[in-house]
Amino acid sequence: MMRKRTPLLWAAAFLLILTTSACTMQKQSTAAEADSILGAYWVLFSLEGQDVQRPQNTQTAYVRFEEGKARVVGFTGCNRFSGKYELSGQKLSISNLSSSRMTCPDIEQENKMLDLLGQVSSFRIAGDLLTLYAGETAVATFRAGNEQEELNLRRDGAIIID
Repeated sequence: MMRKRTPLLWAAAFLLILTTSACTMQKQSTAAEADSILGAYWVLFSLEGQDVQRPQNTQTAYVRFEEGKARVVGFTGCNRFSGKYELSGQKLSISNLSSSRMTCPDIEQENKMLDLLGQVSSFRIAGDLLTLYAGETAVATFRAGNEQEELNLRRDGAIIID
């Protein structure tokens, strides 16, 4: 009788381990995704689903979430900005945004970007794209970049990928 129950116990133990592992893997993947938002240079791709139009002789906008500092910094295409962020899983909030105030050829787009960043409540990453959401609505999409690319953006006003 004992031998008939042993395979059943092994099967139950295996299912328990498998279920526990799946839960642990999900938590790790969410944590890895949250970590991946930090430290990268996120180059602005679109605002509210509309491709970003970059006026002549301007630089591309980007955002960077500084790791360990809870500080967000970036560039709107004309002015630098900074603020604070709070990150918990895929929940994200951005607050205390301030920016320099140079005269810009497209101040409307700049103001829209800063306003939308202040409304962010969550994010999702798919490949090299970061999408920021206000509630269920996608408000901004960024493409992953790097520090050298950001320096090239500032120097040349064009995206140069090495």
